Amino acid sequence: MKKIWILTSLIILLISSCTGGDNPIQDQLEIHDIQGCSHTSPYVGKRVSDIVGVVTHKVSNGFTMQAVIPDNQFCSSEAIFVFTKYYPLVMVADLVRVDGIIEEFADGAPGDHNLSQTEIGDSKYTILQSNYVLPAPIVIDDLIGELPTVIIDNDEMKNFDPHEDGLDFFESLESMLVQISSGQVIESRNAYNEITVLSDVLINENLVSSHGALLNTQFDANPEKLMIKLPTIFDGEIYVGDRFDSLITGVMDYSYGNFKLLALSPVEFKHQQPFIEPFILVSDGLTLATYNVENLSPLDENKKFSEIARQIVKYLQSPDVLVLNEILDNSGSIDDGNIKAEYTIQKLIASIQKAGGPEYAFSDTPPINNQDGGLEGGNIRTVLIFRQDKGITLDKEISQSQKMVYKNGNLSFNQNPLIIGESASVFNGTRKPRMWLLTQNDQQFVVLGVHLTSQGANSPYWGNLQPPQKPEEHKRVDQAQLIFEQVSKIYAFSSDIPTFIVGDMNDLPWSTTITTITQDIIINTADFEKPEERYSYIFEGNAQALDYIFINKNLANRVLQARFVHVNTFLDFSKAFSDHDPMMIEFQLHH
Repeated sequence: MKKIWILTSLIILLISSCTGGDNPIQDQLEIHDIQGCSHTSPYVGKRVSDIVGVVTHKVSNGFTMQAVIPDNQFCSSEAIFVFTKYYPLVMVADLVRVDGIIEEFADGAPGDHNLSQTEIGDSKYTILQSNYVLPAPIVIDDLIGELPTVIIDNDEMKNFDPHEDGLDFFESLESMLVQISSGQVIESRNAYNEITVLSDVLINENLVSSHGALLNTQFDANPEKLMIKLPTIFDGEIYVGDRFDSLITGVMDYSYGNFKLLALSPVEFKHQQPFIEPFILVSDGLTLATYNVENLSPLDENKKFSEIARQIVKYLQSPDVLVLNEILDNSGSIDDGNIKAEYTIQKLIASIQKAGGPEYAFSDTPPINNQDGGLEGGNIRTVLIFRQDKGITLDKEISQSQKMVYKNGNLSFNQNPLIIGESASVFNGTRKPRMWLLTQNDQQFVVLGVHLTSQGANSPYWGNLQPPQKPEEHKRVDQAQLIFEQVSKIYAFSSDIPTFIVGDMNDLPWSTTITTITQDIIINTADFEKPEERYSYIFEGNAQALDYIFINKNLANRVLQARFVHVNTFLDFSKAFSDHDPMMIEFQLHH
């Protein structure tokens, strides 16, 4: 299929002669010639003249124009941005003629690895006619069968194939008018007034959660999803699962590592009323959860504490054991040398009680100041809170030369918790796992709280490095190996001691990080959850699992249930109190 435009009977006389300048082009070019079937123009640095198009959008330093007469190639864009430096004196629907130099512009620094956009710089323009008929938009919904639905890029950008690679497909629409007819929101509105949507015609072809999130799976990167930059005047809340049945039309843009449609008109959404399904106990088993509370600080509004507490009580049923990631120290993000966090923790515990929950006990071992990653001065750490009213106690430390001793069927530590990787270089500058030895009614169990190195250093999925670079992945893998070795020592004593590895692993279920942690003796309890609900985070429209609870493989039959409790990821950014959802299991601790 080729792009089709509404053409008028106006005959445009194109001047074939060329103006002077550096590297002038001798042949008359059209916009699709300049764009070419590639990510960069074959005419970069060349001076062009008499490029004709219709203005479709303008900003303070330029405008986008689109060709009147397209070529017959699927792979070439028919639109281009004209950089004017100053506010352009054109209006949408003006037919213009432009002279200038072909350039490639990329946001940010080279190290950001953003794709570039082709534009005409050093430009001069002439208005040929006003109120010209705008080109008909490309309708995404009509391109089913031609729109890639699995692969972003699989050839290191060596072959330009818009039928197979999502990266190439959206490049072929660069700066063009594009439209989506109807669909569903798969990522709620963020702080930049952006959402991600999926066309109705594609929903049944994908793994979609009950809330409406689109699952990222090992062999499906979901390139068909569409990020939309909403008009500046739009300030309404938008949630995952919200629907739109009216057309969204815009210009295909690229910025900050993503193609995105700049919506040109108001957008209307039908809001859903998503139901948060609480974790319902099926027996009197041990309940254990992990929750990344996104830099919880005493400087936060009281509402963040009260809402997270309400979630813990109402939707997690006040779990027996809860591993919290990203607890900040008592002075929050203020870099004052403070490393203790008891005020932060006690404020949350008091909020839980106020919400009708129990009084939790807690265990915290402060990190060395500014040595464990996160916000400078924040000293984020992993904290354990647990219910003494359910008979759970922190085993007392046993003074001994060895860190762990197993004697007479009991495990003991020389300090509780043990800090894992304290002297290992692989944990330099990031959170060191804490390993707690706990007891409930004479039954010992181990909880290893983890928050591995983040993926913040990755190059963009939709960037100019393909496949995307993950410069710190090796750290997570090495960290995972140290964790596995530590747990293996416990298994060597007894594989019947339940050992839970809990927290934010910052990697995907099929990653080397996760397979290194599990190897052949540990299982991911998320396997007990429905496939369409296995996510705790939504990144650029892809619902992903980053938070985990692992357990001894030989004790898998004692996992009564496992759930991701979706309390945040479906919410508009203004209503969410963390960017993660908690994950929770119920486990038969006692035989």
